[in-house]
Amino acid sequence: MRNTWNIIWMGVLIMASLAAYDHPREGTEWTITYVYNATDNKLPRVLLVGDSICNGYQSMTRDELAGTAYVGFYATSKCVSDRSYLKELSFIMNEYEYAVIHFNNGLHSLNTPPDEWEKALRAAFALIRKERPKAKLVWCSSTPLKDAALTEKAKVLNEIGAKVAAEFELPVNDLFSLMDGLDRAKYWTDTFHHNTDAKKMQAKQVADSVRAHLGGKTATKEEAAAALARAASDTGPDGKITISSAAPSVRDGSFDTAADWSLYPTAKPDVITLEYVNEDGASGKCAKITLGKAGGQFYQSRPALIPGASYTLSLRVKGSGAQKIQAHVRTQKPPYQFYGDKTFDVGTEWTEVSTIISVPAEYKADEHVLFFVPQTPGTYFIDDVRIMKQ
Repeated sequence: MRNTWNIIWMGVLIMASLAAYDHPREGTEWTITYVYNATDNKLPRVLLVGDSICNGYQSMTRDELAGTAYVGFYATSKCVSDRSYLKELSFIMNEYEYAVIHFNNGLHSLNTPPDEWEKALRAAFALIRKERPKAKLVWCSSTPLKDAALTEKAKVLNEIGAKVAAEFELPVNDLFSLMDGLDRAKYWTDTFHHNTDAKKMQAKQVADSVRAHLGGKTATKEEAAAALARAASDTGPDGKITISSAAPSVRDGSFDTAADWSLYPTAKPDVITLEYVNEDGASGKCAKITLGKAGGQFYQSRPALIPGASYTLSLRVKGSGAQKIQAHVRTQKPPYQFYGDKTFDVGTEWTEVSTIISVPAEYKADEHVLFFVPQTPGTYFIDDVRIMKQ
């Protein structure tokens, strides 16, 4: 079997050298890599490979597998046929020994010639088999899109991916089928991306797929909590990074502890009040904000954002009627500077909304505040506040 793989690998190297590694790049290319529990070694490690969809579900997958495995991820905009893709993948894979590698690449490849993508996908699988022969490799299909024509392109690549995965005798995690029957208007936030509920579905299926290759073990709540606590870091460009189910950059975005949120003005119930309640459609508790008259604000101090980076701020919100709410990060003291400022329409059904925050190079967390400003009197429910680095 080893000789067979050596032959395949040599053939792939020849094909890769002939493949179009001058693949045209996008206007902005990006790569994000996290390794949680980087100093621990008691549990097996899992590497999630993908794009912004992977970046969307990775933290939830980490939480699903906490205490069972240590999770890391490599998310990139690069097509698998990009000239640097295999070099990046090789570097990241060789930082740690992985028990499972969960692999997806496709949504940034929709305009790549299918034959070029197929050759490059074989090269990626062969590289993983060569450099991490003990890892269980799982192929993951790309998710469908809100646009029907683009979804057809994704189907073509998924068919090719399934064929190549079968050649390598790989198990398949079919996220396309999981998502394809869902309501595009309800679960998609734009052409490509999904809301929190959809990400939770994806994370659970990814975690279940991974867990199946780790003996099916599920950690206790105590084991999971201990693993997440050990994933926290005292170093890095943004200081103390707190690992939670919300996001490293916002504290208690799911309103489980209600310890990090404040109102302005304080002690003015005729202006604004705050409760933490179990509302239908919320994931556990949510914030219930009642605005009596203009001027009320709901906020969190010191959002831990990296200077010069870009983030997506997202939240789920509903109200008691047709209302509006404004969201932004701004300086704490005048003259005020606003980042990601956007006003959202709010209705009586839960809706996920988002805005892009471009952080200036001179950003200092302790001089800034994450603000939500209800603009229309009434009741607002807020849940699943997340700030995720792009």
